[in-house]
Amino acid sequence: MFIDTQIQQDVQAALRQDPRIKHPELIAVSADEIGTVVLRGAVESLPQRLAAAHDVRHVEGVFDVIADDVKVHPPVAHRRADDEIRAAALQRLTADTRIRSTHIHVNVSHGHLTLTGYARHEAESAAAFEDVTSLTGVLELTNRIEIR
Repeated sequence: MFIDTQIQQDVQAALRQDPRIKHPELIAVSADEIGTVVLRGAVESLPQRLAAAHDVRHVEGVFDVIADDVKVHPPVAHRRADDEIRAAALQRLTADTRIRSTHIHVNVSHGHLTLTGYARHEAESAAAFEDVTSLTGVLELTNRIEIR
């Protein structure tokens, strides 16, 4: 496999320039000749992982981003029990006026939060996802909300 070092360097520079990513040096970058970039490593929060993937998508020459191997390892002070995460997620969802559906459910297991149920519009599903993305203690997030 051919490695594109220019894309790698550009991606690493983009990660270093983003103030949302606290330790970009913990993210390894590899890029192939067709512009697929693979990120591996660790960040402190889910928003940092999402920010890294977002930054990479905007680098010239990048065609696809695979960030599945960027693991979230929050500092000990930011870890929460699943019940606490679920309660905080439900609080945010019920407080958000953009979400009218009462059929969105939250499940949390070992820090992995899953949204299920259904919404009337894609905007409601997106708002729900946005609401829970930044919750302290969330390690992974899956949105399985159906649009009806």
